[in-house]
Amino acid sequence: MTGPVLVCFDSGCPGGAGEAWRECADVLYGSRPYAAAEVPVVAGRLLRRYPGCALVALRVRGGGRVAVGRGGARHGCAGGGGVGGLLAFAVAAYGRLVQEGPGGAAGSVGGSCRMRRASRSVSGAPADV
Repeated sequence: MTGPVLVCFDSGCPGGAGEAWRECADVLYGSRPYAAAEVPVVAGRLLRRYPGCALVALRVRGGGRVAVGRGGARHGCAGGGGVGGLLAFAVAAYGRLVQEGPGGAAGSVGGSCRMRRASRSVSGAPADV
């Protein structure tokens, strides 16, 4: 297999990947949009639960997408596009993460997207997403 393994972590995705697939994922993504305040909580919880996952990609309620990497890199992108747009964004963000290594560096992910290092909470979860 080449390329990252992208797996939906919630029940809203067609096909409904099971726990075994989530444990093997390079990238986890969700089908529903989250409030901006929920993003760091959801991403942090998933990164702790699935230690093999390198990136969590989420849609933001009101438009936009955010990907949070294990090393603390945060990728943001304006626009909607549903789950299909989120998948394209997640692949680009993962490619950037792999290219630059853990933690990444600030830069563009494509179009109006940007990437920056997220601050960490006391628990180690991303706090500034």
